[in-house]
Amino acid sequence: MGDVKMGRVVDGYKMFVELANKNAKAKGLMTGWDRVVQFIVDGDDNFYLKIEGGQVSLNIGVHESPNVTLKGPEEVMFKMLTGELDATRAYFAKQYTIEGSMSDAMKFGRVGAVLAKAR
Repeated sequence: MGDVKMGRVVDGYKMFVELANKNAKAKGLMTGWDRVVQFIVDGDDNFYLKIEGGQVSLNIGVHESPNVTLKGPEEVMFKMLTGELDATRAYFAKQYTIEGSMSDAMKFGRVGAVLAKAR
């Protein structure tokens, strides 16, 4: 097997993890909310974010029992991450799908919104 080349969605979420673990508001939202958010990305590595004890970590692969799964093409996932594409609009336009807990997906979106404002 050659080198595993991670794409821009994974790289972007690595930055998301770094920012979230340093941001007091994001940590406040994540504290007491232990969850796994799975990403199935067409055109990039599948990965999941594990939120535990107010901290978040990124893991490559597929978790056996995520709380919520976001599935979509690499370009859509990247544009949502950068804020170029509104996640709610993209969802209703069926540009990506959410499986599992919608309330967890919405709370995850709030963590992202806090980080976007902090940039």
